[in-house]
Amino acid sequence: MIKPMEIHGLFYIWHISKKETMNYTLPALLLSLLSSTALAAGVPAVTVKQIGATFMEAPPGREKNLVPFATLGAQESVETHAVIIFQDRLIADIPAFGNDDSKITASAIVPNKPQVSLGTVKASSFRKVSEDGKKTLVSLSISRLPDGGVRGVSFNGYLKLPVATSIARTSVAFQPKVGAKIDVGLGNSVISNIDSTSITLSGDERLMGIAAMKILKADGSTIIAERGGYSRENRTDGTAVSAQWRFSGPISAGKLEVSSYRDLTTVEVPINLIVAKPY
Repeated sequence: MIKPMEIHGLFYIWHISKKETMNYTLPALLLSLLSSTALAAGVPAVTVKQIGATFMEAPPGREKNLVPFATLGAQESVETHAVIIFQDRLIADIPAFGNDDSKITASAIVPNKPQVSLGTVKASSFRKVSEDGKKTLVSLSISRLPDGGVRGVSFNGYLKLPVATSIARTSVAFQPKVGAKIDVGLGNSVISNIDSTSITLSGDERLMGIAAMKILKADGSTIIAERGGYSRENRTDGTAVSAQWRFSGPISAGKLEVSSYRDLTTVEVPINLIVAKPY
């Protein structure tokens, strides 16, 4: 069921419940929830499930005196949310550097005319990954509609995501010392910086494959690390990566357990979603 959640002046904001399953075709002027599955040979099976959207249109004539409070100057916005689900891959929760080459554009659906291009879509900057590692949420939005007669907006393109087949765990003896090598199967990584609660590893792009890290101390206690800052530099002899990990307590000698993604690769997930004007 499609439910009107809020009405601000002449802005209409609609929401679709996550619990609804769409096994039928909605009328043309209702919000359309579409799912797509990639089944090409050699491509991991992936489903894109649309879970909700908002459609906010500017008042007639874009009358500034009719703009509702708390809109922060945005008179229009069409946004949709979708969950990307992999069947046999884990989504690698690693940072992206700058432009990740994903390409999603939006087009306005207008009556009796070709679709009107709205340009590149703004995508969510921070990736949320489910506990089982197989699902992630993506939010797409545009903030400008053509004048008059818009019946909906289509979002099309692809989203690049890093995925892996599994996670491997390796333990090595650990000494908190600058210059010490960390041999966990991720290249010639070394400790380039260390302080009381963090270490920075330097190496090549294989360092991006680290999923988690912890130190098992001699007294049996454990200190767990979380991802800190990253830097990447292209050099003539390859790519140099620095990765910081911040620990939950003072660093000391012991065993370093590193979890890393196996068969890490990047896939293009096709995006084909429609938000129809709900009124």
